[in-house]
Amino acid sequence: MPSIDIALASDSRCVLGTAVSMRSITESCSPGWALRFHVAAHRVSLRDRSALEETVLSTGRDAQMTFGSFDPGRVRHLTRSKLINHMAYATLFLPELVPPDVSRCLWLDSDLVFERDVSELWQTSLEGCTMGAVADGNPELMARYQRRLGMATPLYFNSGVLLADLDRWRKRDVTARALEAAERLGDDLILHDQDALNVALEGDWLPLAPHWNVWVICPELTADASAVFHYMGAPKPWHADYDRPFLAHFHRYLDRTPFAGRRPWNPAGMGAVVTRFHRRIPSLAGTMRVLRSTLRRKARP
Repeated sequence: MPSIDIALASDSRCVLGTAVSMRSITESCSPGWALRFHVAAHRVSLRDRSALEETVLSTGRDAQMTFGSFDPGRVRHLTRSKLINHMAYATLFLPELVPPDVSRCLWLDSDLVFERDVSELWQTSLEGCTMGAVADGNPELMARYQRRLGMATPLYFNSGVLLADLDRWRKRDVTARALEAAERLGDDLILHDQDALNVALEGDWLPLAPHWNVWVICPELTADASAVFHYMGAPKPWHADYDRPFLAHFHRYLDRTPFAGRRPWNPAGMGAVVTRFHRRIPSLAGTMRVLRSTLRRKARP
């Protein structure tokens, strides 16, 4: 039976999202495909690891998962923010997150719901490119990314759903090139791994059909869309102050996992208030970035 290799990264903050991403894939994928999930886990408890395994194994289909590891300390010197920690950089090390004999792999963020058959995406030809991804943003927004990152073209992709040719990735040493870009850009690296990969893979990625990575805030998205729902940004569906569409989609799959019934603490709306207040408190990393940017601007002639 042909298999699909899928890599994700999870820490204690996004375990529920990881479970939903995997469960929705197992239920939407057509028969005749084996699913192999490779989860890079950091500070995920043994209890939650067991629940993630059960999420995949309880579907009754040919599916398996293995836990790997990613040490955020490897990229501790790279910029981060309050909302995006160093685990985001796991994407840059994609070939290390799967067995060495894997030549093709899907990378997925841990905030997705698949309402479309993942095998369709898996069989997409990359037409000689290292990677396939969905273009991110409108022309004006992409032009702004281009100027900030010093890219030759305004084409820019979202890194939430990636289809990668790992043989070509290794041959072109994409990991080293992305890390070099991240270090060089410094405080201009606002979107972390996504920015670094866009620089490293400029001109070497294939635009995928938009339905493979649709933001839940897109006004044209309907509840019955056959698409991949991406709960990007904040708040997430597992936060008490989540106020965006398609929460029912997330809960439908969550309640088919060992995390069934798990909801954020929110008596009389107090959980939402506390969560929103905490998110607005500036982080030290963000404050230092603003300070450095201000000093650089003042130093310019």
